[in-house]
Amino acid sequence: MRVVQSSFEDLGAPLSQVTFCFVDLETTGGSPADSRITEIGAVTYRGGERLGSFQTLVDPETPIPRFITHLTGIDELTVRDAPPIESALPSFLEFARGAVLVAHNASFDYRFLCAEADRLDYDRPPGPPVCTAKLARRVLQSEVPNARLATLADYFRTATRPRHRALADAEACAEVFHGLLDLGGRLGILTLSDLREAMRARGTPHWGKASMADGLPNGPGVYLFRSRDGAVLYVGKAKDVRARVRSYFYGDDRKRIDDLLASAEGVEAIPCRTEVEALVLEARLIRRHSPPYNRRGKAWRRACYLKLDLAEAWPRLKVVRKVSGDGAYLGPFRSSKQATLAKEALEEVVPIRRCTRSMGRSTRFSPCALADLGRCAAPCDGQVAPERYEELVRSLHSFLLRPGGLLAALEERMEALAEAERFEEAGLARDRLRALVAALARARIERWLVDAGRLEVESEEGLRLAFREGALVRRGDERGFTLPVPLDAAEEVRAATSWLAKAPLRLVGADRPPVEPIDGGETIARLARRLAAASSR
Repeated sequence: MRVVQSSFEDLGAPLSQVTFCFVDLETTGGSPADSRITEIGAVTYRGGERLGSFQTLVDPETPIPRFITHLTGIDELTVRDAPPIESALPSFLEFARGAVLVAHNASFDYRFLCAEADRLDYDRPPGPPVCTAKLARRVLQSEVPNARLATLADYFRTATRPRHRALADAEACAEVFHGLLDLGGRLGILTLSDLREAMRARGTPHWGKASMADGLPNGPGVYLFRSRDGAVLYVGKAKDVRARVRSYFYGDDRKRIDDLLASAEGVEAIPCRTEVEALVLEARLIRRHSPPYNRRGKAWRRACYLKLDLAEAWPRLKVVRKVSGDGAYLGPFRSSKQATLAKEALEEVVPIRRCTRSMGRSTRFSPCALADLGRCAAPCDGQVAPERYEELVRSLHSFLLRPGGLLAALEERMEALAEAERFEEAGLARDRLRALVAALARARIERWLVDAGRLEVESEEGLRLAFREGALVRRGDERGFTLPVPLDAAEEVRAATSWLAKAPLRLVGADRPPVEPIDGGETIARLARRLAAASSR
């Protein structure tokens, strides 16, 4: 049997419009693994008005320990004629339908309810529940010695006193909750999303500046913390901007956030229609403003490219920080380490020179050990003719566009090393292959996005989005990108391509049809899945 729970998670709803179900359980012990429910008590409220109550004893069909009887007054005689949980649970779930669950030390009651729902094949009650103990620690802080229900009932002078019986404790919990909401309202806890964020917050609250979130939208978008002089300190994105910004003031134990809030004097929100618009706009604003509290905004400074330098007499692969001169590029990579791994993978298959010495066509010097091993064509001692070396360079260039054979050779080498139990070398070969596959996969989708010119797509919801040479069109004056993608634009393009790759879309139009080479595509996808699975183990 399934009980269908109606949806209540309208996170932007004012708390006065939310139905809350306050619940308390009495049990035979502390763990649902070896204990059972003996009593369920619950009461529902909306806008401070009591709507109904629910109370039933439950036959646990197991002995009740003496200390539990001493605590609650419930013994085996008390529950002898009570219904079993098979009858009590569906009645309670129907009573609580459509309401937000609230309990004191809520994880205890919620674990028991979920365990019984699982055992009886019912849907679990929606969670997480609101915990009045957590809310009290957040709102009252040092005003009470502890967050016990009896202590809070004394503090708020509740009409119902908790006494370890389910309905009385649920009623006391409801009174305490409404007292906490009165205090929380002055601190900005006004909607269901505010309440959820207050439950998740950490560290010391910064209530003093919480009003900066007033007026922000309860919807998707990007937000900017600004200093007194208007400088952008931090850029972020959220599905619910107001709730996310408020969460900073509810408490965060990271020093970086403390410093941010100390410097912030205002918050600006930019609403967005779609996830990709928020992702792209966040990356674009970070690139434009270089906010001091955005770590990701500085990441592009560590990025680099892999360049096949065709300007040299004897071309070789280089890790470079900028695009210049004649050559073929792969990247950008997030770090020089990843670029170096991809470089080493390519050099395993194509024996072009790896030395960094400047060489003219007639330069000669003693070859290195790689030449003796047959892993370098060794133009340094004249072993290879310029024409033959040019063939190697052309084959490497071709591999970057049609990498099927290259990747197959690298995969075969990795497997051979593993079979020979040369596990350290096999692990290095795997890391090199992973870095190369990731770069090739990104390069393909970035190329078809940029080369498509103006590209227009439509989402399942009917929203149309346009890109111009890889740049999302928002104001109409966006300038596109060239290939390889500039380092400071890499995060924006990756945000767009990752969304385009996974979102169900309809192509509306394009200057040039988005295409990628067939050769190597299946191999890239298969290896990406295989290497991702290996890294997750």
